[in-house]
Amino acid sequence: MVEINKNDVQIKISMLGGFTIASDNALFSQQEKRTSKIWKLLQYLIVHRHRLIPQSELIVAFCAGDQMRNPSNSLRTMIYRARAVLAKAGFEMAEDMILAKSGGYTWNSGIPCAVDVEEFETLYNLTNTNVIDKEHLDILLKTLEIFKGDFLPGSAGESWVMPLARRYRSMYVITVHKALKLLIEEGRSAEAQALCAKALRIDPFDEKILEYHLHSLLAQGKSAEALNEYKRMETMVYEVVGVSFSESLRKLYNQIQRPSLREGQTLEETLDEWLLGNDFPGAFYCDLSVFKTVYQIEARSASRSGRATYVARIDTRHEPGEKRGSVMKQLGMSIPGSLRKGDLFTRSSPNQYMLMLHNLTYEDCKMLVNRILRSLDAKKLSRIIGTTIKALTPIE
Repeated sequence: MVEINKNDVQIKISMLGGFTIASDNALFSQQEKRTSKIWKLLQYLIVHRHRLIPQSELIVAFCAGDQMRNPSNSLRTMIYRARAVLAKAGFEMAEDMILAKSGGYTWNSGIPCAVDVEEFETLYNLTNTNVIDKEHLDILLKTLEIFKGDFLPGSAGESWVMPLARRYRSMYVITVHKALKLLIEEGRSAEAQALCAKALRIDPFDEKILEYHLHSLLAQGKSAEALNEYKRMETMVYEVVGVSFSESLRKLYNQIQRPSLREGQTLEETLDEWLLGNDFPGAFYCDLSVFKTVYQIEARSASRSGRATYVARIDTRHEPGEKRGSVMKQLGMSIPGSLRKGDLFTRSSPNQYMLMLHNLTYEDCKMLVNRILRSLDAKKLSRIIGTTIKALTPIE
């Protein structure tokens, strides 16, 4: 066996966001499609590199499906191939990277390695405390830099990977929450925005990260961008998860919509600013809370105005295995052009739209709703399970 000098060799192993083994002159990555079982074996050896792994454990993990009579020989062949793959990747010490010992195999602890998950855990533990202040911020940000993505994503289906992947994802989210809180408090909103953008790519359904994202945009005066982000994320959550946003996010949405008036601004300037960006054809889309408020206002004035107002509802369903929201997406594209500028519509649930229609008869409303449905293709039309039209109830 070649004697290894720890000062001469440094191997960097990445397992967060992908799998690579690298040194100055060699690189092995999971892009080697033809050796998928081999790199899963290497992953297992590295994850458990601080102990001798019994041969029986490796046989169960990697040779259980083999039809061979001698699984021990099958495992030895896999170890041989793993060393060969490492040698082909340029590692001169490939023969010594995996050691065979009595009754099992182990990754050679004599070769100095820097493993990203170990660095990640070490830094995470430094801030794993209930009291977090700005002195911790640099450590938090360094911890997040290491997390490039989920643990071993190419092996996500492996039973031994899943609990570790959940654990590291949870640690990442906890760290993100702490870092974002401090960045917002320190007034570093641009950095918070950049961190949120990365974090939402990793965990797009974490509402707390989304809240910080919206706060970071508001702090920079980017109200329009915050509003667009809210609507985009709300639609995605509806379509993928099928749930509505929390009350705290809805309150933040109302804050985003609330205009801030500049001191000395004329009434004309204020009104022009409120209309800015709303010069769109067709009906006005609004949040459910806004739709409810407008309905209440209309109900208060209906008895005096004598104006006919109707509310229509379109209910849909989706088939098992069908992408959630596909029919809702087509409906959402069809409704604005079918209504008039004075009409409103909202997505009132993951599978439901509501429309507010003014100055029409009941028959006109039925014709309008049918026109919207005719715009759907045959497959999507079959997903409509009902339409309801009701006159607005005046408040006496």
